[in-house]
Amino acid sequence: MAFDPIQEDCLRLTLEAMRREHIYPLEDAVFAEQCAEEYRRDPASLIVHDRDRSFHLVTLATEAIDYRIPFIGDDAEAERLTSQAEHQLQEALDLEPGNWDAQRMLAALGATSNDEYVTYLVDHRAEVELATEALAADAHDPYSREYAIGLGRLPYLRWLAALASHALIAGKYRLALQAVEDCLAAAPDDPGDVRHTGMLALAKLETPREELARWRRAHATAYLPPIPFRRRHHTTEKTPDAWTLLAELAAAYHELDFTGATRALRSLMRAYPRAAEPLYYQAEFPEGVFARVHVLPQSEDELILALSEATPLLQEGIGSPESACLASWIATNPLVTDGLERRVAPSADTERRRPLGGEL
Repeated sequence: MAFDPIQEDCLRLTLEAMRREHIYPLEDAVFAEQCAEEYRRDPASLIVHDRDRSFHLVTLATEAIDYRIPFIGDDAEAERLTSQAEHQLQEALDLEPGNWDAQRMLAALGATSNDEYVTYLVDHRAEVELATEALAADAHDPYSREYAIGLGRLPYLRWLAALASHALIAGKYRLALQAVEDCLAAAPDDPGDVRHTGMLALAKLETPREELARWRRAHATAYLPPIPFRRRHHTTEKTPDAWTLLAELAAAYHELDFTGATRALRSLMRAYPRAAEPLYYQAEFPEGVFARVHVLPQSEDELILALSEATPLLQEGIGSPESACLASWIATNPLVTDGLERRVAPSADTERRRPLGGEL
């Protein structure tokens, strides 16, 4: 789920090692595994050029900002790590001015408001798109072509994903949906799961449930399971994700179809067996600066993340005494309150959030 900076870093360094060693064809599994093992031992051993170190610094900064700082209780330590990450991003940009991830992350950390960050993303989007197109036009060898069609276009996809998610927070729902559509047009397989933001934007635009289903069918490629698992017939592959179910729930709620909303809530709780507590407390999960953070599919953490991103939906109607907001309707629904009473304390070995962006 979402973009994995550690895997990207390893793949970038592996591709550069193949270029140096004149490894061809690129599907040399033995050499790739050797590089992966070397990366596990010491990533620095694979870094040769400034551009290699530039993205590696982004990876280190992402590890701190998205996967460590949100869970640190010591404010002084959090401030120290934030400052260190900012310096890493600035160094990455100094080494490689075309490092769009570093530019975007620094803008996110320095923006005084969400609206300011959205404006920045809109203003510089064309520049990133042109640079991405130039990569493909200038690719004259197998290594450059492989990079241009794969890793090289991911920063632009992340740019669009960030624009979509932050436009949603800013209340610019049509802008968010357009950014999602543009991202899916560029990458129909949706490596960053931007379709989830699209579902939330559609729900905020009060799109009927039939239209939600039609939109999902129109982007069917984005909803396919990963290629190695497409031949498997497993129930989890047929279960709608939390974002889709929350959008359907909101659509039914807007239509005053409380039976339908309850049915969607029941489906959500079936898909996520430990759903009662997240649905009751609706805690906000820190926004990933590199990209949407990694969580285990169908896990409680995934539901917490989806609920956090759906905050604009949940808070609709808040402050209106004659009409309780959707958040209150969900939290006080008997399905949730009864589920809270039946909840079982998590065992000591329950797998929780991973501290890093991914594993090799």
